[in-house]
Amino acid sequence: MIDFIGETERDAVTELLNIAIGHAAASLSQLVEDEVHLSVPFVDFLTPAQAATRLEQETQGADSVAVRQHFRGHFQGDILLIFPEKRSLDLVRHMLGDEVPLDQLTELEQEALLEVGNIILNACLGSLANQLHTPVEGSLPTYVRGRGARILDACTIGGTGGQGEMVMFLHVDFSLLKKDVHGYLAFVMDILSAKHFVEAVQAYVAAQLAG
Repeated sequence: MIDFIGETERDAVTELLNIAIGHAAASLSQLVEDEVHLSVPFVDFLTPAQAATRLEQETQGADSVAVRQHFRGHFQGDILLIFPEKRSLDLVRHMLGDEVPLDQLTELEQEALLEVGNIILNACLGSLANQLHTPVEGSLPTYVRGRGARILDACTIGGTGGQGEMVMFLHVDFSLLKKDVHGYLAFVMDILSAKHFVEAVQAYVAAQLAG
């Protein structure tokens, strides 16, 4: 676990991210023309190695797919929306219609997931930026496939293998089109950016307490 963030800040981050995820759900509802509920039951602050292990455990060692977006501002790094491979196909099929044959579905999967990822990641980043009063700019999303370590390795900074980085790891529950789909969000930041992020959260907490 990462030890430079306190319990108050952890609670504040969970609150901030649930608000951000709520904005993402509203945007995604417009895309699929149905009500979407998203929630974040927990947030963990981990090293990249710990996050890779957690993802391997959560997906039972199976492949996952992810949409990755680089962001920069007062703090910078990468944000990933990650699904176990089977769950991603469930999500895409319910987006495109159950009548889509499986052989065609895999061809459409990447494009559809990039669209979903773009909506959710941009909504999350935009909401965090607004709540923390700090500008954050995101790049175009990219698609990654593989096991937990490979997906997170795609974000290591400068080929360092994840040394000196923090992963903010979120389990996200989707309730979409009468079907439950579980995925994950991961924010990967170097330690300097992570500390800047924590400072922004501390300022947010102080402002809330001051009323």
